[in-house]
Parts: sequence; C-alpha cells; structure tokens
Amino acid sequence: MLCEKGDIHVVPETYVRLHCEFSSPVARTDLDDYIRHLEISIGCYDEDAVNEYIVGKLAIDQILWMNAIVDGVSLFEICDSDSQGLHEVHTILTKGKQDFRPDLKIDEITSHVMFVYGAVFHPSIHAYRQGILDAALNLFGEEAVAVMWKDTSDLSEKELADLGFCKIVGSELIFRHSALRTPFHEAHPTGQNTDDAVARPEHEEWVTQEWKRFLGVTP
Repeated sequence: MLCEKGDIHVVPETYVRLHCEFSSPVARTDLDDYIRHLEISIGCYDEDAVNEYIVGKLAIDQILWMNAIVDGVSLFEICDSDSQGLHEVHTILTKGKQDFRPDLKIDEITSHVMFVYGAVFHPSIHAYRQGILDAALNLFGEEAVAVMWKDTSDLSEKELADLGFCKIVGSELIFRHSALRTPFHEAHPTGQNTDDAVARPEHEEWVTQEWKRFLGVTP
C-alpha cells in the first residue's frame, strides 16, 4: 500500500524490532545480581507501517561471567542458586569449575553468557528467525558465549550451524562465541533485512497464548 505525500508516493517501511525488558541492581551484592533475566518481545508493523504487533518472544538469562570472575564470586554458586537449567549449563560448559572446558576451545574474551531457554515465533516471521536470534544474542556486544538446547529455536541444524553454533559431545546443549564470524554474518553483515515482514493483530494474540503456555500459565 502507498502513502501519499503531496505528489510523492512513499512505500511505508515495515520491519522487525526487538524490545528488551529486564531489571538490574545498581550494585552487585547477592548471587542473583550476576544474572539478568531478559524478556525480549519481537515487534513488527502492519502493512501500513502504523501499528506494531508482537510476533514473537525470547526468554534469555544473561550471566555476568566476567564480573563474577573479577569479583571472585563462584559461577557454580551463581548458576546453582538460580535454576536447574543454569546449573546444567554451567556444569556442561565448565564441569563445575570457574573456567570453560579446554575442549570447547573458547579462547575469545567473554564478558557474559547468554542462555536462551524459551522462544516463540509466529509462523509469519519464521523466515527471519536466524536474524532475530542473532540480533538478540548481540544486544550487549559480541564478547559473549551463547548457549541453548538444540531444539529451543526449532531451527534446523544447518541454520544453527550457519549462526556459528556447535554441538557439545554427550549433551543436547549447543554453543557459539558471538565474536567469531559465521556464514550468516557473511551473508548479512549488517543484519538480516526484514522489510518484507508484516504483522496483524491475530499474530500477537497467537504469540500471547503460546507464551502463556510456555510460562505454564492457564489462559
């Protein structure tokens, strides 16, 4: 649809945006202060580029890895006190220690770890899932290790590999360091173009119901 401005016809731009919600203490005084619980809402405009609707959501735990090491706080205690999921992630990545396992060959500077444990994408934006996930994992910079269970995003193994994810032997956990270049980055050096994405009110309604199901909330 075209917008009219005088004698100029302008095609409205439609695109996808990430809205990130979390809280963070001013000072780190407890174990909980080393983890940010992020809820990312994926917004997309309608065909007139007027109304924005939520077409997906991500749940990510950001572990302030480097802060914990510098402060001399046990990463095991941080993760163990938070949840079973983070306990398992830490155990797999470090075998219960303060450093990454040598066989994972994570040599890059790591400021934080991003653990994706929940993902809901409306089918209308499935073509953009790689770009959305990549952008979300880089929200706080590229000095990050990203981890998730391999079936969390519903992306294929090839799509995950193109994003730089690697398998961990004997585990369902996959990981990547966001500073490393990937086939996806080579194809989309400034991020995936989402101008063709269009949202409708019913898309947001669907996401709301699916997110409630993920959270275990009865509609």
